[in-house]
Amino acid sequence: MVQEPTIKAKLAILTVDDEKIILDSVRSQLERNFQNKYLLEFAESAEEAIEVTSSLIAEGITMLLVISDYQMDGMKGDEFAVWIKGKFPNIQVVIITGHMSHDLSRKLLDADIVMKVIQKPWSEDELISLINSLGSEFNA
Repeated sequence: MVQEPTIKAKLAILTVDDEKIILDSVRSQLERNFQNKYLLEFAESAEEAIEVTSSLIAEGITMLLVISDYQMDGMKGDEFAVWIKGKFPNIQVVIITGHMSHDLSRKLLDADIVMKVIQKPWSEDELISLINSLGSEFNA
């Protein structure tokens, strides 16, 4: 499940989406831009993402970012984000959604549960810029 890091810095980005086509799209964008910079992990459910997160943390790998879909079977993205922030408050969370209400988005942002809510379809440039900004802040 957890791939061996091929990079010196042990920083990871985890993407969670139960729609394979969306997960594959984000995967190709992240691999194209960050394959040699970050450890990239992918999960098809929040429950799987919890296992991946716990394994990475146990291995001493720092989670830079979690990118999660909102509308998933089982645990939804907002519930997963609350779990992440409750267990690991330093991990940043971005939700990509086409279904989340403005009120819920505002509530999660105001409570610092998520750092950003991105609407589908998203811009690759926006996502890459966000990750570059986070990476710069982390290395500062």
